[in-house]
Amino acid sequence: MAHENYIELLSPAGSLESLYAAVKAGADAVYFGGSIANARINAKNFSDEKIAYAVKYLHDNNRRAYITLNTLHTDRELNTSPLLNFAEHCCNCGADAFILQDIGLSGIIKRFFPDIELHASTQTAGHSLNAAEELAKLGFSRMVIARELDEPNLANLINKSPIEIEMFIHGALCSSHSGRCFMSFALGNTRSANRGMCAQPCRLKYNNKYLLSLKDLCLAQHIKKIIEMHPASLKIEGRMKPPEYVYHVTKIYRSCFDERRNATKKEIEILSQVFSRQGFTDGYFAKNLGKHMYGVRTEENKSQSSRFSVALPDVPELNKISVHEQTRFSPEINIKIKNIALKPELCLIFNSFEQFNFAGELLLKNEIYNKIYKIFIPVMELTGKIKTVDKKLLKLIGLKFPYVIFDSEEYLLNKAIANIINDVSECSALIDNISHIKIAKNFGFKLFGNYGLNITNSYTLDEYKKIQFTSAVLSPELNFAQIRDINKTINCGIVGYGKIHVMISENCLIKNAGLCGIKCGGHYIADRLGEKFTVMGDFGHRNIIYNSVPVYLADKKNLYKNLGLFFVVLNFTDEKKEDIVNIISDYAIDKDNIKPPVKFTRGYK
Repeated sequence: MAHENYIELLSPAGSLESLYAAVKAGADAVYFGGSIANARINAKNFSDEKIAYAVKYLHDNNRRAYITLNTLHTDRELNTSPLLNFAEHCCNCGADAFILQDIGLSGIIKRFFPDIELHASTQTAGHSLNAAEELAKLGFSRMVIARELDEPNLANLINKSPIEIEMFIHGALCSSHSGRCFMSFALGNTRSANRGMCAQPCRLKYNNKYLLSLKDLCLAQHIKKIIEMHPASLKIEGRMKPPEYVYHVTKIYRSCFDERRNATKKEIEILSQVFSRQGFTDGYFAKNLGKHMYGVRTEENKSQSSRFSVALPDVPELNKISVHEQTRFSPEINIKIKNIALKPELCLIFNSFEQFNFAGELLLKNEIYNKIYKIFIPVMELTGKIKTVDKKLLKLIGLKFPYVIFDSEEYLLNKAIANIINDVSECSALIDNISHIKIAKNFGFKLFGNYGLNITNSYTLDEYKKIQFTSAVLSPELNFAQIRDINKTINCGIVGYGKIHVMISENCLIKNAGLCGIKCGGHYIADRLGEKFTVMGDFGHRNIIYNSVPVYLADKKNLYKNLGLFFVVLNFTDEKKEDIVNIISDYAIDKDNIKPPVKFTRGYK
């Protein structure tokens, strides 16, 4: 929790010039990254020499230095020296905290560098008190909260959280819940947002409109309310922005904080001129969602921004800066690759109870039934319908939790579970977010991790095993070699068929894009190439955007049979009855006449 009389103003720096600007404007702390493990890998960033200089400069000016190690990592990256040597260098320089996404890396950092603070990046998608409690157990002292939370949920979380809460107050907004966007990877096949290479597909046109490009966040008109909530830290986004942006934005918020007031109309105008996308939005915080939250950068704004300047000291020659010698080491946790032959199990995930019914008779056939590991159906779909499920299939049924559950919404999920708990005792819960672990445990469900947990290495998988997960779907951003490297200490699988979700939108795109009234299952947005991305509702107003093509591996079973997997996932979204029946048969029965869909991706290349 925050110190009683102190709220930190945290500013970004993509270069030493921006760091100077942040200090000059009054930031209490600055966050920046190096050349590796950095979610803004395309910023100028900091060499080892510059990190040593920057940390000293900040400390000499009584400011704190937070280093971003906020990307996901593979086993081979974690088992080689560069990443840990970089972390050691930052610690030796006196960095105050690491900002992390990878749960496996956080465990390694905690083990080798126990004195440095760990801050859970917004990429971990923490959005509830349950998340804060889980992250506290993992050794984090702070959680950067999801930008989608509204004021009541934020206030409740800040008041009750066992660790500090850091919240964004200004800057660019991702169209998807952070850490749960796979669109850049899906389109480019290498440019993973979780690996620091986001291609910003949300800034492109869909249906010939900018349906996904959100205006920048600005909470300057809510500062008095935010101060009363007392978060630990208020964060400005912008490591890709120039020093002029960092200086003028930080300066205005500094004045508002010090004077305990909201920004004036003139100050909002200045913020808009410094950088905006057709104005700002406070839609999430004010619980005022809608199409008015979207906008793009205009030529007029670019011209306005170019007029701002800031006088800064020169960057010194740093080739003579003394850098601490680094130990050449790798983690002491020896990973022994455990590869088992793929068992015949299939994990079926349905988007609706109706889809499950489509496959009902097929699933009861012994040659199919005996190869099914689990069947997951959205928990909200089962109320009033669970008693119609065949008793033989009921043994396989698990509950698919919604992707996002704010604290204010948890009662709805609990109510739905209470209505069916007597029929699904000892079942598994399919979980995409660390926030939902406690809910599942409270009902005694087994924990089954979906790919939204972003498991990309053995260390992360081991952390989830400690939390009592029994099964997990590995990240769809891994290739086969990286999957093979993972030590499968619990039952692991990959998506063998299905459209990967590429975005989870807090805003209802179906409503905003004028898709309402289209026949159920027909909602989609199309990119400039005509590729159609399915859009479906999830738990109220939220929407899930799915890739335009499904992963398909039924005719290439030899590609995944020797990866040490226990199951493959067949993930159904908007498929018709005949498609569902054919796809399940393709994967469950060995046959020669398998025909892939007209359009598909192999995934996991």
